[in-house]
Amino acid sequence: GNKGPFWLKFFLQPLSSSHDSLPTWLPGGGSVPDGIVGAMSAGVALDVFLFVNPKSGGNKGKVFLDAPQPFIVDLNDGKQANLHIFSLLEGESGKKPGFIELKKALQKVSPIRVIVGGGDGTVMWADSEATKHGIDTPTQIQFGIVPLGTGNDFSRVAGWGGKNPSKFLEEECAGLKKMVRNWVAARPRPHDVWQVTLNVNEARGEIMHVNSEQEEVPIDNEETSLSCPMINYFSIGQESKVGIEFDKHRTKSQLCNLFVYACEGLCTEVQCCDSQHIGNLVAGLHMGTSQSGQVILDSRGDTRLPEIIGNPESLMFLNINSYAGGNAHFWQLDSDCGVDPRPDAQWVDVKADPGDGKLEVITLPNIVNIPLDRLEHSAKRVHSGAPYYVEFFDEDDEDLDAYCEVDGEFYHLVNPESVTVTLKKRLQVLQRSGTEVP
Repeated sequence: GNKGPFWLKFFLQPLSSSHDSLPTWLPGGGSVPDGIVGAMSAGVALDVFLFVNPKSGGNKGKVFLDAPQPFIVDLNDGKQANLHIFSLLEGESGKKPGFIELKKALQKVSPIRVIVGGGDGTVMWADSEATKHGIDTPTQIQFGIVPLGTGNDFSRVAGWGGKNPSKFLEEECAGLKKMVRNWVAARPRPHDVWQVTLNVNEARGEIMHVNSEQEEVPIDNEETSLSCPMINYFSIGQESKVGIEFDKHRTKSQLCNLFVYACEGLCTEVQCCDSQHIGNLVAGLHMGTSQSGQVILDSRGDTRLPEIIGNPESLMFLNINSYAGGNAHFWQLDSDCGVDPRPDAQWVDVKADPGDGKLEVITLPNIVNIPLDRLEHSAKRVHSGAPYYVEFFDEDDEDLDAYCEVDGEFYHLVNPESVTVTLKKRLQVLQRSGTEVP
């Protein structure tokens, strides 16, 4: 499940998952969009697949596996949907029964709606498995999500909220039937998938993470380069240091995890030293995939280049404008800019869109600004675009430690050299009918 930031979230009331309606979209209730009516002609039920991580949501995910199979749902227009439910844990990677059935179904009709039950990270797990089974996910699958994680930012942006569902098998599965009707009524929209490549010094560098025993260890094979898919956000700085410490002490209880995360955040903030500020870590941010690209942000004091304002605790690359379980929406057109001189309007005065081939880059002065964001927007806009190249300072005489996060997975980089962020592919994601992307 997704382990993304929910720093001090328990002090805050959760945001509503409702948004202003889009009059051009269908109201909820299970009417079939025009594009898939052909798949349901001659009385054939519309196939919908649900892949669940049984361990997500404090093991709430496994409840879906208790639903009867086959699971036929009557839609409001007289047609039917057939929900196929599988565990993501069943079978070995590349040979999972659910994806074998999905590939067979795709030979008859494409695309097919695939719902993923889990945290935000479970979406990329399902995408990876589908790809291993020879399925071209950008063209053959429309992804939906049941929020079973902690932050559920991806789910919130897609209009499905952040609350784990409950009691959906009661009263002859009335709740699950309603979910199916909503999935069928939802409309697909594009959603970018990015590739984040972390590079550390080959001789002196290490990429560390917290393993299943909750110990901080080098990644497998002690590689000095690591590529990760990203659909939500990538960040460098203090909040990622908090995340590493949280992963070392996380519990099986979501409520306890909230308190652990808050305590780690407070401890890290109190102990904070200058080395955990962006101006001491990141030498420069460039457009493109190398240091020869145009400079967006400079920390070396070259007056000819755009200079970072202040010494923020975090540098974030946002594909969605929801963070910390919906408590923060950092990219705001009325927010200040984080570099001097101010960039041209085309780079900062633009709206965020998860499917436009761009990432919004912001700096955050202090991680305490995360839970306070909806009271006062302190994040500063830096740039909207892609691809990006992050260049770190090179400390010859002592180790440089940087902490980063890719979609809720935290890494400790010892003597980092660079990070590249490039567009990998574009998926189709189901946006709940009557909602819009924030």
